[in-house]
Amino acid sequence: MFGKKTESKRAGQIDSLIGAGTRVDGNIRFTGGLRIDGEVKGNIESADGASSSALVLSEYARIEGAVVVGHLILNGT
Repeated sequence: MFGKKTESKRAGQIDSLIGAGTRVDGNIRFTGGLRIDGEVKGNIESADGASSSALVLSEYARIEGAVVVGHLILNGT
């Protein structure tokens, strides 16, 4: 009851966001979940070996580069 709470991470949880109107020039390495609504000119990869990572691209997202992730939901370009 008063012990230390352990946080459990939900599968498919988004931890980071690159919003619409944002442009990133360079490579991105992430853990957990990442949603992109903007533009990325560079490679995107998960830091945890791609097995438990999730990348969500909205219909407005645009990526120029290689993508290496465990799970991909692609609505963009």
